[in-house]
Amino acid sequence: MPGTLTPWQRFITIINLVLERCSRAMTEQDISNEQMTGQGADAQQPGSTGADAHTVADGADDVVSAEGSGDGSATASGDQEWAAMRQKLEETEAALAKSRDETLRAMAEMQNIRKRGAREMQQARDFAVEGFARDLLNVSDNMERALGAMPQSQDTAIKALVDGVGMVQAELRRIFGNHGISRIECIGQPFDPNLHQAVQEVEAPEATPGSVVAELQPGYLLRGRLLRAAMVTVAKV
Repeated sequence: MPGTLTPWQRFITIINLVLERCSRAMTEQDISNEQMTGQGADAQQPGSTGADAHTVADGADDVVSAEGSGDGSATASGDQEWAAMRQKLEETEAALAKSRDETLRAMAEMQNIRKRGAREMQQARDFAVEGFARDLLNVSDNMERALGAMPQSQDTAIKALVDGVGMVQAELRRIFGNHGISRIECIGQPFDPNLHQAVQEVEAPEATPGSVVAELQPGYLLRGRLLRAAMVTVAKV
């Protein structure tokens, strides 16, 4: 960790300090020998050497003590850094999980939007002719009325007119089929309020109660969706 000395660096530091103290002691001893003479000088020398030895030892102890203090401080600092890094990692993982969840939700929402858009576009294409087709139903109704009103005659001109109107009606029905317009079958079917509009109820012993016995106006579906309800007569229940 930063601020921690290796054992080898610690040893070199202690040796340098000891050498520095020894050199200083030897210099002081030389000066003392020049100033003092005789026995007094000899008596002073052992004391000075002992004091210097103590000084060197104290210096070494100071280095070791300082190193120990540095190690403790560095260890505490390292623990704090590790705790901070661990907390930062946990926060990052939580943020990543939240971001992933939000991304998945956004992707799912976009998928739903695409599906809904495609479905709406398809419906728009399928039912784009709804208004036009509803208007054409009146033409088809009038053609049927015209065919029903024409007399049964052997006259060539009348027969040609009937055949011509019938061909137009057949062509109109073919076009309806090409565009998904189908006629609702009513006679003999159970009354369905989703498809039929009951105009009246009649006594019909031969018919199933609640069934359609007569069709007053045909109904149509456009690709399965009700285009116009059929106007019918229903047998009494």
